[in-house]
Amino acid sequence: MGSNSRSRAGSTKPHRESTVKQAPSTVDKQNFTLSEEEENFSGTCAYVTLKELYNEYIMSEVHNYISLEKGIHCLNIGCNSGAFLMDYALEYPNTKFTGVDPVPISEVITALPNVTFKLENVVNGLSLPDSSFDYIQVRTYANTLTRNEWPIVLKEVYRLLKPGGCVGFLEYESRETGNEDCAKVFIALRDLMESLNQEPCAGRFLKDWVVNTGLEHIVTEETNVDCGPDTGKAKTVRWFWGECCMYIGPRLAPFLKVKAEDWHDFVADHLKDMEKYHGHITIIRVLARKPLK
Repeated sequence: MGSNSRSRAGSTKPHRESTVKQAPSTVDKQNFTLSEEEENFSGTCAYVTLKELYNEYIMSEVHNYISLEKGIHCLNIGCNSGAFLMDYALEYPNTKFTGVDPVPISEVITALPNVTFKLENVVNGLSLPDSSFDYIQVRTYANTLTRNEWPIVLKEVYRLLKPGGCVGFLEYESRETGNEDCAKVFIALRDLMESLNQEPCAGRFLKDWVVNTGLEHIVTEETNVDCGPDTGKAKTVRWFWGECCMYIGPRLAPFLKVKAEDWHDFVADHLKDMEKYHGHITIIRVLARKPLK
């Protein structure tokens, strides 16, 4: 699957070098957000991929602090398609799950007796009481939040957690791996995010961010998935990365000077390069806890 490293102390400042500072005029900045259908499908793809990689979506250390079997109150911020809610609500019937997202989820999921859904955006504040959740799972937000919005979300997480409650974060990060053709796609994605005032290296900053918010950092886990081997996990991640590339094509293609009608073939060639030259997808997971006092 690739290398896996964990950190409980120290901080590494990422090397950030962008070749494009402004979005090309053909990019509609307001259009970077996926459509409702794309959002739900991509969320399900992400969930399936992460379950394949880790066997469990939440970090194993969570179980040292809370017990989903006995029953807690869990919040999924940015629940997307609701895949996490449905999977975990069925596995842990004693736990109450609340999902929030600005995009509706399936009524099949909200019909579950231990699931509640709120059509809300965390950036605007959530209509939920203080200190009401034992565990919060935060969706991948690097390609959604601006740098100015991250502190808002982190403060809301702190407000909603019970003392001693935990929060889990998960982010993808594009780094220059594989051959030159692989790397240029990652660089272009980073440049697109920079042009929208998003933080391409959010995963690397999360440890410092949670500490600055007043949370206790428990563990950071970084997984570099090698897309080259002919294994189930590598194939799954390549497939997921290909779906991501297809969805963000209209926004990313101008940075790579690729015509819209050529994008499908471009992505197919890119995935072949990722396999042949061992391009990597980096996943960073962070677990933190609200102090008891």
